[in-house]
Amino acid sequence: MTEHANNIEHKYQNFIKHVVQSEEVWGLTKNETWATSSSSEFEDTEVILFWSDKAGASACAEDEWSDYTPESVTLVEFLENWCVGMYGDELLVGADWDRDLIGKEAEPLVVALDVVTQLKATGKTLEFTQYDNQEEFEEQLIEALEAE
Repeated sequence: MTEHANNIEHKYQNFIKHVVQSEEVWGLTKNETWATSSSSEFEDTEVILFWSDKAGASACAEDEWSDYTPESVTLVEFLENWCVGMYGDELLVGADWDRDLIGKEAEPLVVALDVVTQLKATGKTLEFTQYDNQEEFEEQLIEALEAE
């Protein structure tokens, strides 16, 4: 792995750890529209950008997003609604991108599974609204990923 790729992966792992600790995820919104970017890895694929803190989101509220404002969602909402919904819409998660719009592009179910893995590693359990429990959510993620 190149140093650049290592740095992106390191930032992604920090994103996972921080959102598990804070139990919230940040995006940039304007009139209920969330900031997106074109994928640098996949043609005709959109990436919805998320940050682990308000400061990261605020730092990217410039140029075409200058009139966007940081907005947070709970980690449960991010997992249940955003990651699952984005998977169905074939969108990617952009995690903690910098002001140059450089960062990890990840499959939303992989991000969700990474979050669940970190939750387990830290002994945390979230109260899900659309699943009986965290274990059921994890099982559903694994089944969907194995079916690909």
